[in-house]
Amino acid sequence: MTRPPIVAYADGHDCAATPPALLGGEGCSVVLGWMPEHREWLAGPVVGWALMGGYALGAPIADGRLRYVPTRLSGVPHVLAALQPDIVVIPAVRRGTELAYGRSVGWAPAAALGARVVVEIDEDGDDLGAPPITCEIARTVTARRPITAPPPVEAGEIDRAIADHVIALLPRDATLQFGPGALADVVVRTIDTPVGVWSGLLTDAVGELAARGLLRAPAVGAYVYGDAPITDLCRAGGARLTAISETHDARCIGDLSGFVALNTALQVGLDGSVNVERVRGRLVAGMGGHPDFCAAAARARDGLSIIALRSTHRGRTTIVRQVETVSTPRCDVDVVVTEHGVADLRGLDDAERAHRIVEVAAPEHRAALEHALEQMEVHP
Repeated sequence: MTRPPIVAYADGHDCAATPPALLGGEGCSVVLGWMPEHREWLAGPVVGWALMGGYALGAPIADGRLRYVPTRLSGVPHVLAALQPDIVVIPAVRRGTELAYGRSVGWAPAAALGARVVVEIDEDGDDLGAPPITCEIARTVTARRPITAPPPVEAGEIDRAIADHVIALLPRDATLQFGPGALADVVVRTIDTPVGVWSGLLTDAVGELAARGLLRAPAVGAYVYGDAPITDLCRAGGARLTAISETHDARCIGDLSGFVALNTALQVGLDGSVNVERVRGRLVAGMGGHPDFCAAAARARDGLSIIALRSTHRGRTTIVRQVETVSTPRCDVDVVVTEHGVADLRGLDDAERAHRIVEVAAPEHRAALEHALEQMEVHP
């Protein structure tokens, strides 16, 4: 029995404007990456797999139409080899007689191997200097893709306190990785010495860093998610877009001295394990590059893997006895930072780590965490 065609959108935040039924026919399945903005066809009878959760994919995952595949971003090519998509959709812009990647490269080159490639061209899209598309193209379609950017979030006192703690930890001549979110943006906007940026995602905060004269070299990333500041930086040659086979490769990152992975979390366990996926059974987001960058930073020369988060969220403690899902293991976390201070876990055994982490929890939750710690059998 022949299975329905599988259409993979190569990181849908930058494409996926064309409904899958127009590409693979009625009844096809989809493979979707990161999609922060809604597409009209997502409300229809779409089924398939999600390699990232949350954002626009939250509803179809929750109602069972999309199956969430837990994978780190560097593992996506391995997952694609197992799913074997028939059609891969790649976003593009025109560059003279060539077609080039648009606002993302991501895992598109890996997805194109062994599949029929459809290139979705935004005739009005900005050329941000991404590499040309060199694979064989079976078909082209056109679609307008408006620039999407995260809504601005005003930094509060808590975020500024966390940012101050993080800034004090940065090594000299650091190269930063950071994900989306208000807290990371506050940290980057607080920096007052030149740094490099090597990240999965390049946001407006990177553009603003360059505008202040604090970007030491062209930023490197796999995706652009922002408005004029980062768009202008890319168009001016101040950033380089490339595939995850480079940005998320531990060997490439290992050549960067002073690499700092700055990431956040939904929960941090008393052993230092990190959850970025689920809370109370609800899928919030996928792993993405979180485990890739934390692991690379924990091994890099003069590197540092930092998890920065508020100590509470909607009145609940984010420091917990045990995380609901381990997205990043404790061995790849060097430091946990909240508004209450810094828990440096380097060189500590499990019992020592747990006590350090309790010290940066919200004061009103520390007694319960200490009690939980007493009940745990912690072996050094």
